[in-house]
Amino acid sequence: MIGLLATLAFTVPLIGGLILFRLDERKADVVMLASFITAMLLQLGVAVIYLLDHEELIHIAYLKSTQFGEVYGIIIDPMSVLIGTVVAVAGFIFMFYGVEYMSERNVGHPGGKGRGLFYAWMTLFEGATLGFIYSSTFLGLLIFFELMGLACWGVVSFYNTPAGRRAGFKAFIIPNVGAMIGFYTAIYIGLTQLHDLSLFSLPKVSPEVKPWLFLALLIAGYTKSAQFPTYSWIPDAMEAPTPASAFLHGAAMVEMGVYLVARVIQFIGPLPVWIFYFMAVMVSLTLLIPILNYPVQKDAKRLLAYSTVAEAGIMFVGLTYAVLGLTGKAPGFDVGLKAAMFQLTTHAFVKGLAFLTAGTFTYSLGTLDLRQISGLRKLLPVNGLAWTVALLGLAGLPPMGIAFSKAELLTNLSLVRVSALAWLPILMVLADSAVFLWVGLKWITRNVFGRPKAVRAPTHPIITASLVTLIVLTLVSAYLAYPLVEEITFYGVIP
Repeated sequence: MIGLLATLAFTVPLIGGLILFRLDERKADVVMLASFITAMLLQLGVAVIYLLDHEELIHIAYLKSTQFGEVYGIIIDPMSVLIGTVVAVAGFIFMFYGVEYMSERNVGHPGGKGRGLFYAWMTLFEGATLGFIYSSTFLGLLIFFELMGLACWGVVSFYNTPAGRRAGFKAFIIPNVGAMIGFYTAIYIGLTQLHDLSLFSLPKVSPEVKPWLFLALLIAGYTKSAQFPTYSWIPDAMEAPTPASAFLHGAAMVEMGVYLVARVIQFIGPLPVWIFYFMAVMVSLTLLIPILNYPVQKDAKRLLAYSTVAEAGIMFVGLTYAVLGLTGKAPGFDVGLKAAMFQLTTHAFVKGLAFLTAGTFTYSLGTLDLRQISGLRKLLPVNGLAWTVALLGLAGLPPMGIAFSKAELLTNLSLVRVSALAWLPILMVLADSAVFLWVGLKWITRNVFGRPKAVRAPTHPIITASLVTLIVLTLVSAYLAYPLVEEITFYGVIP
């Protein structure tokens, strides 16, 4: 039963997305919302059944071959259930908001006709992301990875401007290069050496090959998550409609690079310590990029884009310490794996809140220029509250949920005393939070409490309801997620 529900959760939006390519306007609204609601209800059903039955891991192999072993299957475990639920719930909220955002009432981007194509890409995006989360083989991961990339191209280039077309091409090519390096390497090894494409075969990779396979898959994760040096595609992808930006940054594309590496870490078993040092250096360089860019950003979405680079980097900090647990230097250090998935969960809702609020600047005021936005406290009070909660939340202040996921990185710090370098990622996380808090307070003071520059600004109950829902989830997501987070662990051999 649970396997059927999980499979339908990603199959329904994939079918709905294909249908939407032929629809527009009201019919498209209905089919899109029906697809997202159905996926969310199915995924919530998976979560309820899993929590009630409390099985550690459910593995269903749908397609096997004598020569290639498992070709396609699904894994239902604490990590896939948690992240799948986050994607399904956040995706529905973003696209419920999107029905109004894509309307003709949007001051900055009047919509109406043509939105069926946007819905089609977004619904496929949802299905591909959920399919990726549950996949148990590298072939399945590759297929859904590429579908996500195709959908990302479709939504980023949706407005068909020169900048949008360039950004869409870039958003497709960079992660695709990473996919070729990582997944083609894994599939080649699976076909020629292991005769099995399953994640469960990873511990069988020879010790000489395993570090290089992990490095190849790490590159795939880095490109998908906009990490150094491949981060530049994510600020450019702000050409997408805002609901797509929220999904891309908060619950899908970027986070799936982190999820991929987390999945590999769960299964791969012992790794040499130089992998840990490599990841520590790379994530520290990644966090330096947004720290330098926050103060000079004037566009709301580009500010949030650099924040996404940093927040994904913080997830990779957790995975860096999880790798330390696979080197034998800090046995059983699965707290890093838990912290990464905890961060992914809490970040989804606060980043979604931030992007949807930025979208209301376009919808109500016709601009994303933060210098032109002032007096939200009087002009759009709910929007002003949402912007305040989002920026303070991204900086890591309690009681927002992301404060607790960042705090989990600081637990058991005695385990990182393998060298002075092991402290660098933690120091960079603290520096990023401090700089973003400084910049966030500056813009809150100006945008929310400054003198209004307009007499009135239009809004809509759908937008207000979406923002209020995300404010609540931003505050409670950590408490809801923690039981599943604590069950996430390694499946491979631990040194």
